[in-house]
Amino acid sequence: MVKPIQFGFMAVIFALSTPVFAKGERYGAVANFKMMESIEYEEGLSDEFNTISYGFVHTRPIDENNNRWRWWFGVNYLSDTTDTAENGIHQDVNNYEFRVVPQYALGKWNAFTPYIGTGLSMAYSQYSNRWQIENNNKASGTELEDINQFELGVVVSLATVIKLSDNPDSHLQIIPQASYIQPLYNDGIGGLELSVALLF
Repeated sequence: MVKPIQFGFMAVIFALSTPVFAKGERYGAVANFKMMESIEYEEGLSDEFNTISYGFVHTRPIDENNNRWRWWFGVNYLSDTTDTAENGIHQDVNNYEFRVVPQYALGKWNAFTPYIGTGLSMAYSQYSNRWQIENNNKASGTELEDINQFELGVVVSLATVIKLSDNPDSHLQIIPQASYIQPLYNDGIGGLELSVALLF
């Protein structure tokens, strides 16, 4: 079982794997507000619910000669308990996600640079303390086996960079972003996500 401290260690290794002061590269932190969709199981549906995940972000140009394209690399972690659907599935969720999204800048308007992107979300999820609720009462429900699984999804995102300085090599960036995650392999965490990242 991957523990949060191990996740943090992996994130640090990832962040230090490329030169910190390379031109156009940024590092930072992100908070994600997730509006998770229901997950369908043989025993029933988990309920839709909202949660927050946190992570680290690294961006870098895809092509040094075309600064409109860049990579968005992210590692995120969430731990929460799902809302309980009526006569559905109750469960605790731990999710460790690695995200790769190539992004394209639509243009530049003063301090704003809008981006669109499509990429992949690769995650390891643990669903524990799982109960099939009966008559809206966990105490009278059936306890289910834990699930540990790899999940793959497609990510579509729309964001804008807000630059806090005119110096292109030293400015800070605030990036509000809206993303949608559609599971492709192993039904799991998906839905709309609103996030804010701060990059240095």
